[in-house]
Amino acid sequence: MSVLVEYSIAEGKASEQIDALHTFINGLKAIGDEGYDYTAFETDDPTRFIALFEFTDEAAQKRFVDSAPFTAYREGSVGRFTNPPAVTVVKLVASTKG
Repeated sequence: MSVLVEYSIAEGKASEQIDALHTFINGLKAIGDEGYDYTAFETDDPTRFIALFEFTDEAAQKRFVDSAPFTAYREGSVGRFTNPPAVTVVKLVASTKG
């Protein structure tokens, strides 16, 4: 299962968001858990970001959502996001990724 998330942040908050994403990713890596991948992208518009969540199964998704790094990231995003993220469940069709 994969989820595409698109969101906007407040003007002037891009650096803060990028720092938060690095902290979040480092926290996930420190856990050493498997079964999920998270990739974040900044667009040409410094207020618009895209993220891709990939889960091997529902158990992995639950561990990710319940993880301390995700909880901290989500709580820390208050005030950065201009509105709730748009979430789309996507299905892999083709990839060069392993």
